[in-house]
Amino acid sequence: MSTRDEQASFKSKVNLVMVPVVVRDVQGNAIGHLTKANFQLFDKGKPQEISRFSVEKTDLSAESKGKPAAPPVEGAEPAVIPPERFVALVFDDIHLNAGYLAQVRDAADQFIENLVPTDRLAVYAVSGEVSLDFTDDRLKLHGAVARMRPSIMVNVGALNDFDQRVLASLDNLKAIVKRMSVAPGQRTMVFVSPGFNTLNPLYTDARMAIIEQAIRSKVIISSLDARGLYTDPRFNVAPGGPRSLTQMYMNSSLMAELASGTGGTLFENNNGLADGFRRIAAAPEYLYMLGFSPQNLKSDGSFHILKVTLKDAPNLTLTARHGYYAPKRTDDAAETARQEIESALFSRDEMMELPIELHTQFFRSGDLAKVSVMAHLDLKQFKFHKADGRNRNEVTLVSGIFDRHGNYLQGIKKVVELRLKDETLSHLGNGVTVRTTFDLKPGTYLVRLVVRDTEGQALSAANSAVNIE
Repeated sequence: MSTRDEQASFKSKVNLVMVPVVVRDVQGNAIGHLTKANFQLFDKGKPQEISRFSVEKTDLSAESKGKPAAPPVEGAEPAVIPPERFVALVFDDIHLNAGYLAQVRDAADQFIENLVPTDRLAVYAVSGEVSLDFTDDRLKLHGAVARMRPSIMVNVGALNDFDQRVLASLDNLKAIVKRMSVAPGQRTMVFVSPGFNTLNPLYTDARMAIIEQAIRSKVIISSLDARGLYTDPRFNVAPGGPRSLTQMYMNSSLMAELASGTGGTLFENNNGLADGFRRIAAAPEYLYMLGFSPQNLKSDGSFHILKVTLKDAPNLTLTARHGYYAPKRTDDAAETARQEIESALFSRDEMMELPIELHTQFFRSGDLAKVSVMAHLDLKQFKFHKADGRNRNEVTLVSGIFDRHGNYLQGIKKVVELRLKDETLSHLGNGVTVRTTFDLKPGTYLVRLVVRDTEGQALSAANSAVNIE
């Protein structure tokens, strides 16, 4: 048995096509009792076999739901309350004018005041001029919102001013989604914009890249239309503004596409913006994830139109992803494993497909503490293949450290190569323990352990908390 350490770095690739779907009843409530048999999935009009199916249920603690927490036990240390919900408020300052900004700033300030202990908020401007990462500091959050101003872009290059502003907006949105991927919990982006027309084929790749990134990163994008209640613009036309209701709806097409493609909600044609922030910051209670492997897929980067329908489910409506791009090359098994490990590391879900136990301990030494993350593996329940008289498997362990706000700090990957004789395997009755050590300053940290083996392609993930005083 040999072990090697590597810095934990990840590079996601598209292998399995995942389609988020939200199903609602006539009252608009998300429902979660459907099975795979209720869904039909079509790729370019051809029916596809749904090879992966799951129902993700929002299961937040009482604190996240705004309910009072249980009273602390007298004499006990204060409990570490890990963050569970990460919401990024993303303001489209490239297209928001001063009037729209004033009303959405007021609504955002009301939303910030209602934070609960397990919430973390971030505030970003699409232009990049304002950027505050996840925190629970209300003063910092209010300050970031107050700094929002309409952005003035300087035209460079061959593109006209409108195209440049649109492409810059889309590229920056994708970058913000990627930044959110390191939040270890429920991730929602609230995109605040008056809308802008992105139906030109010039923008197609950039639009779909945002949705691909969000699905890989498990980020739900909900959109809030800053224009509030629609009025017919023919009676009050601003210079360069839309001249028909049709054009106004076209301008909101991107917001609708991002929401439907990632399982989010579009809040539009409504002046209750404060209520809108509250409603769309909450992920749908149930989110179906349908996965399929396209047959005879050409690695040519072409666009595939998707359609999802329901069987034997009357009076229900659904929103789902509209399409995807074929990869430009086929991914190998190593890239598939890398993607699965990355997704698990930045989740909060605990999985036990492999028999593992997570333990932590630390020792203070001066200004730093050595924190040990110990993963115990019960090898008798692992799968092996026999070659040259030895039981072979390869196990990858990734230990990640997050701060109290859920921001990713560092990670270490260990690869354990198992080449065990039968007698050695039988003697390992209690299994083996793999230790990973970090040097950390005093503070509260969240520890995430992910273990995946090559032979069984099984994966486990566990959480722990460390409070260094």
